Amino acid sequence: MEFQKHTINKDVPIPLYYQVKQIILDEINNEGVRAGDAIPTEKAFCDIYGISRTTIRQAISELVNEGYLYRVKSKGTFVSQPKAKTDLVNMYDGYNMEIFNMAMTPSTQAIELTLVKANSEQARALEINEGDNVIYLLRHRYADGMAMGYVESYYKYPLCDILLKEDESALNTTSIYEILGRNKSSKIHKISKTIEAVGATEAEAKFLNIKKGNPLNMCTNICYSSETGEPILYEILKYRGDKNKFSIDINID
Repeated sequence: MEFQKHTINKDVPIPLYYQVKQIILDEINNEGVRAGDAIPTEKAFCDIYGISRTTIRQAISELVNEGYLYRVKSKGTFVSQPKAKTDLVNMYDGYNMEIFNMAMTPSTQAIELTLVKANSEQARALEINEGDNVIYLLRHRYADGMAMGYVESYYKYPLCDILLKEDESALNTTSIYEILGRNKSSKIHKISKTIEAVGATEAEAKFLNIKKGNPLNMCTNICYSSETGEPILYEILKYRGDKNKFSIDINID
């Protein structure tokens, strides 16, 4: 922890609190402080930089609100676990890798696999009739045992019935894309994605150990068969907004 190496410039038109905020972010991004480490107290920062406690508190409060820090009553302020960054282009196979890159252990738990009747939303996405059978799969996702999000998937039936032949352990450890790809007709070649922010419901908040209404990143996907081009998978992924972020690289020639 090398906060002393940084300086505050009081002669530039950059707010002092913002300079402190950037110093703390610099230490986090360069691993001067790591997840779980305590940062100096407000008084210690005041002594280091010779500025008011109100200024320090504003900088720290913004970083808490943005998810970089968290407070523990009577103990101090600590660095949060970094957010899992999911590549939008490869977000299915990318989740486990990003969690590994955070030095955390990813895990998936298949909660339910069954046939259900498609409602109007699912029928429209899969281009089938309302009431037709679809395969429903609910999976929970964790990092070091902490709930990060969940995935609700609806597969066209019987085209994707290969999933019904898999045991639970395979659904927990094997990419669903890999399983579907064993049959040419259910191999996926195109995905249409929609990303939005939503508030956690009471049930979601309980599962994720957050407050009702806290932001979730929601991704809705429609996936298409490589053989027929028809939609064969409709799914909704929801992840904690304070623990996940999405990214995409765009090449411009």
